[in-house]
Amino acid sequence: MNQSDYEIRLLHQLTGFLAELTTKAQALHSEHPFMDWLLKTSATCEERPIDYNLVTQQVIALFTHYTDMAPLFPRDVLYFLGGDCLHFMPDEEIAAYQALDEMRFEALAQRKTFDWEHAKESLKKLQ
Repeated sequence: MNQSDYEIRLLHQLTGFLAELTTKAQALHSEHPFMDWLLKTSATCEERPIDYNLVTQQVIALFTHYTDMAPLFPRDVLYFLGGDCLHFMPDEEIAAYQALDEMRFEALAQRKTFDWEHAKESLKKLQ
C-alpha cells in the first residue's frame, strides 16, 4: 500500500461516515447548524486537492459541538489528521496507531504489500 492508497482508503472512510450522517440527519431542518456542518464538511472532502487543514477544523468542530456524533467518527481518519485531532484520542490508542505506522513504513521500505486492517486486528489481539 503506497501513501496515495492509504489516503484514498481514509478518504473513503471519511466520505462513508459523512454519507451515513447525511442519511441519519434527513429529519433535521435544512437550517439546523449540524446540517451546515455536514454540508461544509462534505464539500471540503469533494475538493481536489483536499485541504486537510479545513477537514481538521471541521472534525474539531464535530468533537466540540456535536459530541454525540464523535464516537461514530472513524478513528483511522482522526489519527491520520493528527495535530489537534489527537487530543480526542487516548494515549494508548495513539501508541497503537504509531505501531501500525511503523509496520506500514517498514512494509513500504521493503516493497511489500501492507494490509492495514489485518495489521490492526493483529495488534488488537496482542493487547
